[in-house]
Amino acid sequence: MSSGQKKQLTDPQALRALAHPIRLKLLELLTVDGPASGRQLADRTGESTASISYHIGQLAKWDLVEPAPELAEGRERPWRATSRGITWSATGDGSPEFVAASRALREQFIAQRLAALDAYQRHQADFDTAWQEAAWVGEDIGYLDPDELVEVTERIKALIGEYTATTRPRTANARRVAFFGYAVPTPDGPS
Repeated sequence: MSSGQKKQLTDPQALRALAHPIRLKLLELLTVDGPASGRQLADRTGESTASISYHIGQLAKWDLVEPAPELAEGRERPWRATSRGITWSATGDGSPEFVAASRALREQFIAQRLAALDAYQRHQADFDTAWQEAAWVGEDIGYLDPDELVEVTERIKALIGEYTATTRPRTANARRVAFFGYAVPTPDGPS
């Protein structure tokens, strides 16, 4: 896996293939937690191993995951993510097919992130005070031009990337933290 590098998706069929909740979850698990076998992924997701096998095959078809044979133990066949995340264009080649596929993947991605936020809200009391105080949900609004928006989002992604790098050692009290943000022009703003 290339550390820190995001895979650029440019094929609308790849976008459509990834716009599936199980595939997005599998890619997340392999990216964040590292290599795992189909059985391990089935245990973590509650899916059957047959379902996991099918969805891993779809991810492998688009070079999003690959076998990790050097990590195999017995009959277990581990898989790993091929990059440290994905990125894709909103408009790509401008074709209606690409725009629709991009939108479908973005909608599925947003749905999963909102579900994570909702799960935290429902279970907030299960976390100790330090975690409840550390959790952050906020917003801000300002006026930027497209170049400034690109600059600020790149700076935010770089900062988060420093803390989420797979090479960064974990402290004893570390736990999985989901970052989710957006920066979009508002319909009532100037164009």
